[in-house]
Amino acid sequence: MTREEIETSRKDSRKSKWRHIYFCKEDPRVIVPRGIKWMGWTLNFARPSAIPTLLLIVAFLIIPLRMVEGQGVVTVRLTFAAEIVALCLVCAYLSSRTK
Repeated sequence: MTREEIETSRKDSRKSKWRHIYFCKEDPRVIVPRGIKWMGWTLNFARPSAIPTLLLIVAFLIIPLRMVEGQGVVTVRLTFAAEIVALCLVCAYLSSRTK
């Protein structure tokens, strides 16, 4: 699929279930931009790797916070902020790829 076909498919409301779950077998990406791009990203649950990706994201957010849990509020907040920035950068990169 070309980038234009992928974008057209992503904007098609029939590809979303319950308005929040994206399901498109033609879209090769696992992480895709939401319907309104500035709202973030979502997973393409038609891809077999969507559930492992979701579990990896949850682990990426929880494990570092558990590691710095007792080291003070500032350390926890900085760790959480760094996690969010890293996750946003990875999602932006992965959702922009078409292959």
